[in-house]
Amino acid sequence: MPESAENILAHLREDLEISGVTLLNFTNLDEKEKEMVLRWRNSEEIRRWMLTDHTISLEEHLRFIDSLRNDNKNFYFLAKRASEYLGIISLTRVDLRNRNAYLGIYANPEKKIAGAGSMLGETLLKLAFDVVKLHTLKLEVFEDNERAIALYRKLGFSEEGRLKEFVFRDGKWKDVIVMGITEEEYRKIRCSGK
Repeated sequence: MPESAENILAHLREDLEISGVTLLNFTNLDEKEKEMVLRWRNSEEIRRWMLTDHTISLEEHLRFIDSLRNDNKNFYFLAKRASEYLGIISLTRVDLRNRNAYLGIYANPEKKIAGAGSMLGETLLKLAFDVVKLHTLKLEVFEDNERAIALYRKLGFSEEGRLKEFVFRDGKWKDVIVMGITEEEYRKIRCSGK
């Protein structure tokens, strides 16, 4: 019997454990973790790939985290394995009726951890398809973010479209690529052991 939307939403507000990775819901972070997440998000390495690339103030960051307490569409997690912080993952624009959402992901920019991107991506896929029971998962990525695109392809995502000249950055217009994966595609990849 499928889990109710209320139960899924309640579960997403909790800290979760998926395949040895602890997902700390942003609303449950301590002050030190909140400050670390802000530092990461404001780093040039991360900001340059975000649709919103301004430097975020502590007040804006804390308001954002507080707003997530009553948000049934957007869920952000700090991912941790043992004592190492791996990065951030999110499910946004969650639509439980149609069983779809968008993802967000970035690795810890302060400590390079081998395989962190793949680990975060695989954890996010398990969260989306095994915990939340989504049917399809989408993402948006700048056309020139080759490293991220390669990771998404490795995880099983394929290009579904382009938002032409969607963002003005670095003095020029950039396309944003829309990529996606269905539950069936995820299950096939998982069964094949890729």
